[in-house]
Amino acid sequence: MTDNVSLLDPKFAVQVLSKTERPNLLCYLAMHQDYSEDFVGNEFEKLSAYSEQELGERIVRNCVNKNHWGILEHPSISFNVINFPHSVMVQARTHRVGITFDCQSQRYTSQRILRLANQLNESSENHNQLIEEVFYFRGVGNYFDREGNKYFYSDSARNNDILFTKKAIEHYADKVNCKGYSPEHARDILTQNIRQHFVVSFNARSLLHFCDLRLPKDAQPEIRNLGVLLLNHFEEWMPEVAAFYVKKRLGKNLLAP
Repeated sequence: MTDNVSLLDPKFAVQVLSKTERPNLLCYLAMHQDYSEDFVGNEFEKLSAYSEQELGERIVRNCVNKNHWGILEHPSISFNVINFPHSVMVQARTHRVGITFDCQSQRYTSQRILRLANQLNESSENHNQLIEEVFYFRGVGNYFDREGNKYFYSDSARNNDILFTKKAIEHYADKVNCKGYSPEHARDILTQNIRQHFVVSFNARSLLHFCDLRLPKDAQPEIRNLGVLLLNHFEEWMPEVAAFYVKKRLGKNLLAP
């Protein structure tokens, strides 16, 4: 994609789990039914002979370019979102229309935190590296808030944040292992930057709406990273629609029609 957004963390990843195999054909059939006297199922074999590129160009020209996006609600795509912090999952889940989420439970996946606590207790390795496998920290550098105020995140500040998280991990393990707390009670003291995997399904329109809201430059950097990875997959899946989107809407703070 043309928007130059570097990944903040090499562990961030998005994997396609499932997708409509011929999304442009499905959109074209929906578009064609709007003005066809017959039912389009009768024309399925004939229209299937057209390439996805040709059908994609037609739906962009006749519908998408005119802000008639209803046809984009028919094809769907599902992703596994991997290693993003809990805060990104919370933001992403505010988008509900045309989107479905299943998120990794902090109640049933507590063993990874307990294993980390044991590693920190037993290992002489770099503790920061071990902690960053399970918790996310921004890199050292210059940042700005939503009002445009700039600040520098220093190496010492980052190390202090890792140390703070380390204490939370140790406290969590003590509550679960030694005091008998349930994981859902003990997790209250964990930091928001714990990595949390989730599965999310979009229809094509809802995915572009997500990008409209989460790819402008004033969005939080981590969720912009998620938007970039999602849009990269969308470009492979529906390239003609994606090309229109990148040219006309990407990062322009527009709301999807």
